Amino acid sequence: MTASRDESAVAPRDEAAHERARPWTLRRRNAMTFGVLGALVAALVAAVIVSTVIFVQASNSVIYRWQPAVIAVERLTLDLVDQETGLRGYVLSRNETFLAPYDAAVKSEAQHAVQLRQHAEDDYAVRARIDALLAAASVWQHSVASPAIKLARTDRAAAARLVESVEAKQDFDLIRTRATALSDEVAHRTRAARSASTVAGVIFVVALSLAGLVVILGGLLLWRGLRRWVLVPIGRLGRQTRVVASGDTHREIEPFGPVELTELGRDVELMRRRIAEQLLRAEEAREELRVQGAELARSNEDLQQFAYVASHDLSEPLRKVANFCQLLERQYADQLDDRARQYIDFAVDGAKRMQTLITDLLSFSRVSRSTEQFTDVPFGQVVHQAERTLGDKIFDTGATIIVDDGLPSVHGDRTLLVSLMENLIGNAMKYRRSGVTPMIRIGAEVVDGMVRVRVADNGIGIDPQYAERIFAVFQRLHLRDQYDGTGIGLALCRRIVEFHGGQIGLAPVESSASEGATFEFTLPEGAASDEPPDLSTT
Repeated sequence: MTASRDESAVAPRDEAAHERARPWTLRRRNAMTFGVLGALVAALVAAVIVSTVIFVQASNSVIYRWQPAVIAVERLTLDLVDQETGLRGYVLSRNETFLAPYDAAVKSEAQHAVQLRQHAEDDYAVRARIDALLAAASVWQHSVASPAIKLARTDRAAAARLVESVEAKQDFDLIRTRATALSDEVAHRTRAARSASTVAGVIFVVALSLAGLVVILGGLLLWRGLRRWVLVPIGRLGRQTRVVASGDTHREIEPFGPVELTELGRDVELMRRRIAEQLLRAEEAREELRVQGAELARSNEDLQQFAYVASHDLSEPLRKVANFCQLLERQYADQLDDRARQYIDFAVDGAKRMQTLITDLLSFSRVSRSTEQFTDVPFGQVVHQAERTLGDKIFDTGATIIVDDGLPSVHGDRTLLVSLMENLIGNAMKYRRSGVTPMIRIGAEVVDGMVRVRVADNGIGIDPQYAERIFAVFQRLHLRDQYDGTGIGLALCRRIVEFHGGQIGLAPVESSASEGATFEFTLPEGAASDEPPDLSTT
């Protein structure tokens, strides 16, 4: 009894201790790790961004503002010196060619002054010195340079005295003094910008180094946690799973790792059990399918043999009936009256229609047996081959067939595609309006990887309400004495198109009962071919 009481008292404490010692979930570990590292990295990234902005601004100030400003000051000073030199040379020699450097320096002075003002647009001290320099230059140009140039043309001595006068020297000395002051001011600004750039660069390097160090340490920490918390448990689970995948479906999977991966291991184990059960059932079903497949193969062979025998054995008696009826009509023509001849015609016509019906049914049954004959076929060749096959009918009806240039290639069985076009073109000539020459237009375009073909005619047309009925087997819209046929042609067209993965139907807007019919169908696009149509194919 004492032992039992002790065990009951210890049990709650053990459960509480177990609950406290329960490992953190992977989500909690990731949240804690990424939270700390994220906060630290965010602070360092902010420091890097701020230091980068400061560094870039300081560097841009040096590179794009004050260094060009120093150069502009030097060039502006040189322009003023060139003006003074050119003026002296002209006054002493009175040669007009010496004015060219002066004029060029005046133009260059204006350009460099504009550039210098642009670089110092928000620095009032520098702009004040620029204005002072340009003002001194303007005074010298108006009081010395311009009058000296005019005097030199008439009185070279007076011009020389003006240029060498004390006032002229004082004016140009003032230019030199102000140019030196401007150069010193710009140089001071350049040194200050360089100093700021250096300080910003140091801050940038320090911040970037700290950020890199934190990233490296954080990466090592994450790698250690990833390997310990994720990679090792997943690797163990993966090895167990591969053993099961190799065929040992009865090998149990043992969960390991954090809570999430342990639960994942249990789910995988549950899945293994279900897969093992399904594999057992699938094996049984596979055996049943194998037996059924063998029986279906034998049935298909029997059906093919039956189709051949039916087409051959039924056609032969029909040919005999037709031939002997025709012999009867020829041998005993004098002894037969009109009614007897009419009966013989009925028998011959019925035998021929029966033979045509057997041939069409055989062709219909042979579609969609195999896709082994599928190749990339230029559709233009298909149309030309169908035209050659129907050459006699085209000649008899006087039909005009217009085929658009550049028909794309399609992927399919050439023989079936030719049969498809023969039926559509033949129907267009058969169902023509009285007294109207048949005109058939064939075009195609590529839409979303499929070739959309349109076959339009000017025949009697089709009422839209019969748009689906005409594609059914043995469905006719006209009496047999109006238009011959078995009612299988369009059904065969639909079967061929659907066998190729496309669809066929009447174009709803362009097909009516009085303005001809437009058939539209789709076929899979084939590889492009630069070969011309094969007109020699038969």
